Amino acid sequence: MTYRFLAACATIQRDPAHLRLRDRAVLRILNRAGAATAAQLTTLAYRNRRLAQAHLRRLWADGLLERASLPPAGSRGGSPLAYRLSPACLHRLGYGRNPWRGPGYLAHTLDGVEVVAALVRSGEREPQPPVQLWLPESIVGDLAPDGTAPDALVVIATETGAGVVSLEIDEATQHVAPIRDKIDGYRRALDGRAGWHVLFVVPTAARQAWLRRLAARLDLGLARFWTVTSGDLGESGLDAVVAGIGPGAPILTLRGALDDTKQRWSQTPVGTAAWLELLGSGGGEEPSKLLL
Repeated sequence: MTYRFLAACATIQRDPAHLRLRDRAVLRILNRAGAATAAQLTTLAYRNRRLAQAHLRRLWADGLLERASLPPAGSRGGSPLAYRLSPACLHRLGYGRNPWRGPGYLAHTLDGVEVVAALVRSGEREPQPPVQLWLPESIVGDLAPDGTAPDALVVIATETGAGVVSLEIDEATQHVAPIRDKIDGYRRALDGRAGWHVLFVVPTAARQAWLRRLAARLDLGLARFWTVTSGDLGESGLDAVVAGIGPGAPILTLRGALDDTKQRWSQTPVGTAAWLELLGSGGGEEPSKLLL
């Protein structure tokens, strides 16, 4: 399906420098992620659905954002909206648009943001926010291990353990050869990296079972590979069931799989006021300490 993004006007009606800090942070999030829905930005930035809708509508009306209608969600109908930076906003901020990768790219992008949003939402029940760092594909760059190209790197920390997770958002479109090549690249890159994991987020239990059968005969060394359905992750967050792939791989919760004892706590966890202030003021995270 092809989605048509539209701006309210071709020129900016309000300069980003005059926005409130939280709105400037949202522009930063959208530049990094590529696109996000109003519901996702509610979780990541605004914390209130009506507040998010009002702010995003204003940013769109001011020419800073484009928006596209998505298929209706749920039985109540209605078309949710996806937002991205407008060309005028990109030019004003000195950003560039990532190349278009086909009609499935928006869904893939939004699915990746939803994984992070689900983990942030699950953190509302935790003593401390669990998502310490989120590096989407656009900025993961040289921080990803050689030979890998994750859809995102996420650092998660809980009271029981931590881990660096390479996210692979699987849309059930790739077949045996590219999946094997991807797994082999991660095996070589992550073997011996304590606390590093690969998490395949798949759309269905059938795809999860197929992926486990495919990997059962592979020599994965010490690298740890897991798969989870997007539905379970969205429902349960840190307590979602992750099935290991590879010979004798266990079935655990995501929380239980992240058992590294290394301290990976950040002063600016994703979704917190400190993180939004950092992004909105033009600063950036220091990921190297969290990824060691």
